[in-house]
Amino acid sequence: MSYRVSMQEPTEASVQRIAIEQIEHAQAALRGREADPVTAIHALRQRCKKLRALLRLVRPALGEKRYRRENRRFRDLARRVAGNRDDQVLVETFERLMSLHEAELDRRRYTAIRRKLVVRRDATLAGADTPDWEALASALSEAREAVADWTLASQGYAAVSGGWAASYVQARDALGEARRRPSTATLHEWRKRVKYHRHQCELLRPLWPAAFKMRAQQAHQLSDLLGEDHDLAMLAIALDAEDMQRVDSARREALRGLVERRREALQGKAEALGRRLFAESPKALNKRVARYWKIARA
Repeated sequence: MSYRVSMQEPTEASVQRIAIEQIEHAQAALRGREADPVTAIHALRQRCKKLRALLRLVRPALGEKRYRRENRRFRDLARRVAGNRDDQVLVETFERLMSLHEAELDRRRYTAIRRKLVVRRDATLAGADTPDWEALASALSEAREAVADWTLASQGYAAVSGGWAASYVQARDALGEARRRPSTATLHEWRKRVKYHRHQCELLRPLWPAAFKMRAQQAHQLSDLLGEDHDLAMLAIALDAEDMQRVDSARREALRGLVERRREALQGKAEALGRRLFAESPKALNKRVARYWKIARA
């Protein structure tokens, strides 16, 4: 099976199956940590995100107490291996920005900035704590055992309708807040909500495969736009850091100008895509998806 609800099994069984599959994927990634620890960490974090999206989808049917316990479990698991991602991707963000403007600038002018970013990244990686792999493996085993207690108070679309609608409303409201008060914080919050919506579209894909596949792809595209914008925001902050003060200020300002131009373009694309993706009222969307479920079940 896959990260999908099934019309051929009870909803509670689908949810438990999906959760166990995601946990088992995370366990498999940890077993390969010696060969590639970075990939193992990334896989664990991605599985935790998918599990939290699943929990949000069935939150009302699962019950608030159980939801909070399990959501905290997977949130904390991901945090154990989070590290300082912003410092680690600064060089990648810089290189991507340079490649976008390759025809119009001499990247040698920015060599000193790149060197500082590399030093910062390497220092962050060197200072990062080695994950307690055994503790993580034990926590995943406990999580797998706990899935047996994931009982739902309702079945069918009633089990997911409340969580689906709530997640959609949160993503839609986050879009509105980002439009009213565009900032690194509001855009980052919107991105998190979009990611949950994307994963939930993947979960509900059997209802209408073509439609939900397209919606998940659009949400993924939107998340990527907002992710690149966040990385550029962190690059702009890095240009003001103490270790950058010895770099020629004119070159720092020139790079900041490139960052601002790119962020403006990204935010424009994100807003246009987001307004289309979340144009429908929550009530209308919920009614439409309920009909999809009924047809798919039939």
